[in-house]
Amino acid sequence: MSYLIDTDLLSLLERKQVPPKLAAWVNANEVDIFLSVVSFAEIQFGLDRAPATHKPSLATWLADLRRKLAPSTEELSEPVLVRWKELLAELKGKNRTMTCEDSLIAATALYHGHTIATHNGRHFEPAGVQTFDPLT
Repeated sequence: MSYLIDTDLLSLLERKQVPPKLAAWVNANEVDIFLSVVSFAEIQFGLDRAPATHKPSLATWLADLRRKLAPSTEELSEPVLVRWKELLAELKGKNRTMTCEDSLIAATALYHGHTIATHNGRHFEPAGVQTFDPLT
């Protein structure tokens, strides 16, 4: 099984005290974990607005993360974006909505056949994508 890790879990990996269940899950599944370029954008957005005292360490962490996960990064390719548009049409037909970021992550997972690893499973329910919470 392959996983697309959500931004919420990625941000927990930056903490000095990473939740033990998350650390164990990442270590056990490292080769099967992918992430969306959308998560990098979300983290960069947060970094740009972080207090000046936190920016240097966050910038170093993000640069290291980008290098380490470059081979596992899922881009927003044309086929992924077509799947995203299909997802938006499906959501409209059900009178449901999702945030732009979550819908792009969901479409990426749907296109590549990944399960989304997240602590915010309810965010992805409207898309019908499989989710897994390594913190529970």
